[in-house]
Amino acid sequence: MAEQNFNIKPAGASLRLILVRHGETDANLKRFLQGTRNGMLNATGRLQVDQLGQHLKNIALDHIFTSDLQRAFDTASAIARVHGMQVEPDRRLREWDVGDLEGLSVAGYLQMVADTGQPLSLFQPPGGEMLSQVRQRAEAFIQELVAEHRGESILACSHGDFLRMTLSAMLQIDIEAAMAFHFDNASYSVCELTGSNWRVVTLNRVATGCESE
Repeated sequence: MAEQNFNIKPAGASLRLILVRHGETDANLKRFLQGTRNGMLNATGRLQVDQLGQHLKNIALDHIFTSDLQRAFDTASAIARVHGMQVEPDRRLREWDVGDLEGLSVAGYLQMVADTGQPLSLFQPPGGEMLSQVRQRAEAFIQELVAEHRGESILACSHGDFLRMTLSAMLQIDIEAAMAFHFDNASYSVCELTGSNWRVVTLNRVATGCESE
């Protein structure tokens, strides 16, 4: 669906939620876990978020919520500048807290999970949180949006695992299934609520190669 269809607010009691993943960091590039580490956008990431801001310049927005971690905050700010809006930090949108595993390679993390013999939903990093707890944060955020922002278009800027848990909560699918969703750096996905049912309108779009008209 083309972006120009999002330039007006949703009708009636509907709700539009635009999910954005932050731009690239060095940890993303090197495939290391960041968790709640306050990583910064690298040069590619800064270019990505500037392109994304321009790409989304014509969409209707009522609020821009963001994780308070710097990489997400800076991504949301690039979009907010184009719209002349302020970002609204929300700690609930933070990435999965992987505790003592911050800085571990993704390959090492996957092997560690496999060695436990447990499903990912039951894995708790030492000093961190379970994905079910991330899902609870996402669910609380969604419930608040539904209660307070019907008829509005909301953008939420966050992190890959948080976005997966958001879709898990919205679509009522289990954590393992939700982990199959992929979100590129500086991607956006659009979900809409009608009545009590969420649907995914577009998933994992990026600005490069699909410039808005």
